[in-house]
Amino acid sequence: MKTSWRALVAVVLLAGFPVLVLLVVGGLAAAEYWAFQHSGLLAIKLGIVAVPVSFALLKALFAIERTRGDDLPGVPVTPADQPGLWALVREIADAVGTRPPDAISLLNDVNAGVRERTGWLGLRVRRREMFIGAQLLAGLRHDQLRALLGHELAHYTNRDTRLAGLTYRGRRSIEKALTGLDGDGWFEGLVRKLFVLYAKLYFAVSASVCRRQELAADAAAARLAGTAAATSALREVDALDVAWKYYADHYLVVGWHAGYLPDRPAGGFRAMLADAGRAEQIDRLRRELPAEETSRYDTHPATSERVAALAAGPAVPGPAGGDRPASEVLRDAEATLDTALFADLDAEAAAKRRTDWDSLVDIGFRHAATKAKTVFLNGRTLDDALALIDAGQASEFADPGVQPPASAGPRARREFFVASVRSNLATVVAAALAEAGVAHWKLSWSGPAELVVDEPHGTELDPALDAAAAADPDTAPLRALLTAAGVLPVRT
Repeated sequence: MKTSWRALVAVVLLAGFPVLVLLVVGGLAAAEYWAFQHSGLLAIKLGIVAVPVSFALLKALFAIERTRGDDLPGVPVTPADQPGLWALVREIADAVGTRPPDAISLLNDVNAGVRERTGWLGLRVRRREMFIGAQLLAGLRHDQLRALLGHELAHYTNRDTRLAGLTYRGRRSIEKALTGLDGDGWFEGLVRKLFVLYAKLYFAVSASVCRRQELAADAAAARLAGTAAATSALREVDALDVAWKYYADHYLVVGWHAGYLPDRPAGGFRAMLADAGRAEQIDRLRRELPAEETSRYDTHPATSERVAALAAGPAVPGPAGGDRPASEVLRDAEATLDTALFADLDAEAAAKRRTDWDSLVDIGFRHAATKAKTVFLNGRTLDDALALIDAGQASEFADPGVQPPASAGPRARREFFVASVRSNLATVVAAALAEAGVAHWKLSWSGPAELVVDEPHGTELDPALDAAAAADPDTAPLRALLTAAGVLPVRT
């Protein structure tokens, strides 16, 4: 009953928003009429303020009714395109007691949701659209996907809280209206503060309703897919979010500066998730829920609170067959997910060439090493660099920020530069060996790419680098290796 009362108050405040707008605009109009009766100059001065403020307020009010973003982002999929996905969504909508969406789109986002185009401050629903992140379809199990979609559709059932669906939509309407309120004048600022205070009051009242509805939607998901599936889905989404960010930063753009992107982005993400070397890291993400700070305005409880609420409820078994991959609901899953992940590329990204993962990693690391080699040598040849090292000038090839203490003696100074010179020299030699065709970088989903050097050079490389970068350098072994590999000319 408490939740219903709060929802009713939120609806009353929602209905009061346009009333407040009309009262302010009407008050300004009355003030302008009075001013015209007494002083034309006063009316002009007042009009300079009243007209733009009234325009902004009415614009904000009409913004609530105006549909924004006519096009679906991502890749829209029709029932003919993806009959399995649509059948699942319709089944879930029927199970939770709501109508299915009118459109479904696959996004490059670790998220799922339902957007409604509404009228009359959210009282009338014109069109419902569902969004599903391609990463979720790539990484979730089937039962977890059922739980996730059931949660989103349950927001609109009114089964648990009669007015919660309207309250949920009302927040979006007021947020949209406030974007139209701006202006630099003191009066415009005062009006904006008035409406921001009103919005904060509405958000504070409605937030608790939304949080309770989140928990109610979780409970609906558990009834639909089973408690274990609903709980694991919450944990899995958090884990997939972190895993995707890592994948995007370390794998997806590995060939970016060389002008390449992978031709199978979804396959790479699935391969990383399935890698035995990553299994412990990803499992730790599932177990250790992130620390979240919440406020009175948050619409979602912390994930830990949601998991605890599900654990405290009745244990509902899930239907059989839930452990199969969620992507099985898709027709031509890999190609569909690849398209969704690259659906909204900007012009620069769209111009990149596509290649397979093994080639991409080699191209990307080769490009980076070659660029570093150019900086390291600074116009010299590799033979020149080794000659400088032989002459005791190895410090020229250390990183610029590496400086020994002023009190260090000659021997200590040479030892201080060893690690930096060794690292830079290894990069230069790797680039040179790759250019000579005797080395390449090998993809690893467990960690950084591995430099693979043809034998016997691979076995000889590390000892030769150690000797060349030592405090008392000996470049002879490295010269011999590079000569045998065809990097340096044979001395006569």
